[in-house]
Amino acid sequence: MKASVLALACLLAVASASWAQPAAPNPLPEPYGAEEFPDWALSLRRFEIVSLGALPVVLFYTRLVFDFGRYTQNGFNPSYAPWPFKNEYSYRPSPQEQRDVFVSAALVSLGLGLIDAIIVNAKRARSED
Repeated sequence: MKASVLALACLLAVASASWAQPAAPNPLPEPYGAEEFPDWALSLRRFEIVSLGALPVVLFYTRLVFDFGRYTQNGFNPSYAPWPFKNEYSYRPSPQEQRDVFVSAALVSLGLGLIDAIIVNAKRARSED
């Protein structure tokens, strides 16, 4: 009796495997193709990446330029020393000066993104000819 129950269970397992539902579709999305986005969207994305990627570096150098400018405008007074030479008694910029530095850095970053877009579009136009 045990052997017949075991055989029936094996037969049922094999039969149920053959009646199985078709495989479910892959839950992962298909990768994007080159034809899915228009050229203007790709150019805009590149402009965004270049501009935002340049912002931290440009902000650092803009702060350095503003520090050196303030230092020279105040007759090389040690309390206005630029960044690498600052100490706890050094001048602290006002919120308006900090805003000016950030806006200047953002404009320079946008300018770099625009220059990159012009260069890439010129190369693309040259290669299409």
